[in-house]
Amino acid sequence: MARITSDTARERIIQAAEQRLWHYGFKKTTIDEIAQDAGVGKGTVYLHFDSKEDIGLAIIAKYKTSTLQDQEEVARDPHKTPREKLSEILKLPVLRGHERAADAPYAVDMVRNVYLQIPKRLRPYHEQEVALIATVLEEGNRSGQFDVADTLAVAHTLKFTTFSFMPGSICIDLVQNIEEQLDAVINILYKGLRKSPV
Repeated sequence: MARITSDTARERIIQAAEQRLWHYGFKKTTIDEIAQDAGVGKGTVYLHFDSKEDIGLAIIAKYKTSTLQDQEEVARDPHKTPREKLSEILKLPVLRGHERAADAPYAVDMVRNVYLQIPKRLRPYHEQEVALIATVLEEGNRSGQFDVADTLAVAHTLKFTTFSFMPGSICIDLVQNIEEQLDAVINILYKGLRKSPV
């Protein structure tokens, strides 16, 4: 039997936990079940993760990493204008979140169970995303499309405007078409970023 490396065991645990947490819910899933599904001992799970919450945060971080890679690809696209890049970068996490919630009945449940730990654990990802938005704003400044003095501060504000559209938000039940509403908000924001005609 082939020996499982530490990285392989960690990935197997995350994959097994994803299936369990998203399809059975956070409260109904145990570490024993995750270990069994991953084909590892319970002790191996605890070598890699402090708790079920820690595993949930690792799953969220995995998807955040994937989304950031796609956002970076959008930012590098030479065929898109700064406005197009900004719109896609802001919408991507929200639309992906809704796709995931539609595919996995308990995805929002999992997020709610680790919600208080998300800001600290995902801060590096958030900072990367804000820096990426600031880079697009700087590109817009250079091209004459935007007139943003403090690109980093505005990038933070732009990022925060999309939080209420994430799955599980109390506001989301009021929205019929999420992408349409996001576009409306981004269009309002864009008007405030534009360079005024001389």
